[in-house]
Amino acid sequence: MTKTFSFHVTMRILLLVFVALLVGCDHVTHVVEPDTRPAFVLDPTKPFVIELGRGSGLNGLDIVKVDETGTVLFTRFEGRPKPETASLQLSNAELASLVGLVNTNQLTSMGRTYTDPAIADGTQWVLWIEQPPSQKSIYFNNAFPSPIVEFSEGLNTLLHDAGAPDVTWQVLPEDEALKQQHELWARIE
Repeated sequence: MTKTFSFHVTMRILLLVFVALLVGCDHVTHVVEPDTRPAFVLDPTKPFVIELGRGSGLNGLDIVKVDETGTVLFTRFEGRPKPETASLQLSNAELASLVGLVNTNQLTSMGRTYTDPAIADGTQWVLWIEQPPSQKSIYFNNAFPSPIVEFSEGLNTLLHDAGAPDVTWQVLPEDEALKQQHELWARIE
């Protein structure tokens, strides 16, 4: 991560925590930063990318990246001595289910960030959805509203049923893994 990125993320988090303190943390379960970008409906017939990173800023994100062809790229980073990668191909029906999960949970209409100011460390997720000219990035910092939880659970089930437990993992060069991490984190700047 670059120093500029770290500074911007740190300042955004400090601002959200400050706002939460002003309104009283006893009554706030999480702070939401609104997103001014318009919501959009993901169209399965046009090019798109969905990328979900789950883990932490400290230990790295495990990333699932899917495009309109149904190609799934996995990167495991968190808590591993060496990053690993694997791939999987979704069927047309599975791909349609994935697009349905995005649209049903209205992910592109969610806020920009969700933070629980009561937790100093923990779990972070980054979601990136792009279908030119539209794009959506969401940062979840210890706050996971039901739409992202339902999407994540649905994604896990879909990938499991598509054969994710049987994929062959390979060591990923660390510079390539760090590049993937940096690119996903940069989506929320």
